[in-house]
Amino acid sequence: MATDSSSPVNFGAGRNGWWGFDLAKWPWQAGAPQFLDQQINPGWSVFNITYNNSSAPAIERDVLQQHSYGRQIGRVMDAVSVLVEQLPAAAKRDKRVAEFIALAKDVERIKDDARLPRLERLQKEIDALRQEDPPAYERLRRTIVR
Repeated sequence: MATDSSSPVNFGAGRNGWWGFDLAKWPWQAGAPQFLDQQINPGWSVFNITYNNSSAPAIERDVLQQHSYGRQIGRVMDAVSVLVEQLPAAAKRDKRVAEFIALAKDVERIKDDARLPRLERLQKEIDALRQEDPPAYERLRRTIVR
């Protein structure tokens, strides 16, 4: 049997795939999503720290439980930023320093952009607390005012 595109059974690429029939016409297709993007454990990070990628994996895992890589890098960037501020203007024109300054500004912009939604969510939660549990709201208000 011929398998060219004019043949009634097409085993080539496309909608007909390997089976030779249009999958979109099958009844089970109607209930299945055409696109699936499902995260497993969103917000979790999985790191496989072994002797292959660390000279002291147990210590690195212990440190990582206390201080994420992002926090560690952020503290280093903060310290380097202080040092860069002390540089003479000529040194700040060095490509490597200029790229670091641009990176630090971009990271700060991303953090600032993330704060607004957090503040909006916090405001909504406080408003809900005021409505749903006035005594708890009052305790919170007194704590914040201190």
